[in-house]
Amino acid sequence: MQFGSYEQALAFLFQAIDYEKQTKYKYDIPGFDLDRVERLLSQAGNPHRGLAAVHVAGTKGKGSTAAMIARFLSEAGLKVGLFSSPHLIHLEERIKVNGEMVGKEEVRRLLGRLRHYIVKERQRDLLLAPTFFEIVTALALMYFRDMGVDWAVLEVGMGGRLDATNVIRPSVSVITGIGFDHMDKLGETLGQIAGEKAGIVKEGVPVVSSPQPHEALEAIEKKCSENGARLYLVGRDIEILGLKGLALDGLVCGIKTWKRVYNNMRLPLLGDHQAENLASATGAVEVLAEHGGIPWDEAVAVKALRGLQCPARIEAVSKRPLVILDAAHNVSSMHALVDTLRKAVSFDRLILVLGLSMDKDLEGIFEEVVPMAHKVVLTAADLPRSVPPRLLAERMGAYLRKGGECLVADDPREALKQAKELARPEDCICITGSFYLAGEIKELLESEALQEH
Repeated sequence: MQFGSYEQALAFLFQAIDYEKQTKYKYDIPGFDLDRVERLLSQAGNPHRGLAAVHVAGTKGKGSTAAMIARFLSEAGLKVGLFSSPHLIHLEERIKVNGEMVGKEEVRRLLGRLRHYIVKERQRDLLLAPTFFEIVTALALMYFRDMGVDWAVLEVGMGGRLDATNVIRPSVSVITGIGFDHMDKLGETLGQIAGEKAGIVKEGVPVVSSPQPHEALEAIEKKCSENGARLYLVGRDIEILGLKGLALDGLVCGIKTWKRVYNNMRLPLLGDHQAENLASATGAVEVLAEHGGIPWDEAVAVKALRGLQCPARIEAVSKRPLVILDAAHNVSSMHALVDTLRKAVSFDRLILVLGLSMDKDLEGIFEEVVPMAHKVVLTAADLPRSVPPRLLAERMGAYLRKGGECLVADDPREALKQAKELARPEDCICITGSFYLAGEIKELLESEALQEH
């Protein structure tokens, strides 16, 4: 049952329940059901079975880490699929092979193969039919099989244990930094949250972990022990050597694994925290290389990093004034952003454009970033769970620096306009708070750039 157009296919997809855009739901079965994902995939011939894969979970840094692993494998001469979420502007950003997004025609074709089954499930019970994320995960796995990828790198959407991507059996699992986020769904303690993230650990499958708070590490070690999965820990089995920031040019460091030393790893991403992601990514590929089949050495690793791009991860999108776009949406990622602004970026005043979602620790985020700002423009992405900017203003006042000013903009377009009017050439405009706000602003900036040319 093929669709007549890409637009028709997309409209059909967006009829599915989209938990990415909701706040009030229970992270449990039947809302999240791996059996339902398995049934959906069976309609496409089980593209996840036998797939050579890397699985990446975590609170912060999982998108960057997944992108690094995909780059490493691609530079080694392999055909590599990357599945990530959410997208900034285009749905197709989520599904890539060797850096190239899936085409709209492919999305139309692949979704058409699932259409009859999804319609039948929606007619039976709309609330128990395949969700938006489950369908997109299926599309990615189908596309990777059709493209004949050598490896697939899959980033968890949320959590891990019940995430749609957890139907795969990877060759290595990666857990990036654990912090407080989605507490109403994943648990109130770091141990509970880490337990959900560590739900991706499979029996006998090696695990690479970023440095973790003690409580989170205990939960990960327990899960690895239960599953006979060897754990490689950054800071113990994998070391970061000679880390040096290069301002807006990123950072350079060495990485020492249990096998070898990688010198002069130059990473064109901002923030010291990216060194931990790099260490985790390097460790993951080291695990794969140990089992053969990957032409892997220091030269491949160094070359792979040169073209690495991670949009909206402390991304400098223009200068004078400097404009930083970042998708930080929890306390730990906001802390990393502020640390980077202080260490790597030179500016006179900070003009902060901030929009947040209702399920976030608002006060915790305010405490991290608001005191640093001279002017704050509060806004909201076009998303049901966005906090109205006037409500943000009411709750944020106590965190403003002395002499700081707070303004309210009803939408991202107006917020960007206000920020540009406030900023001098020596200032920094930082836009942050959610992937959705970052995506809307990025689309506006790209549109402006096209008009200028």
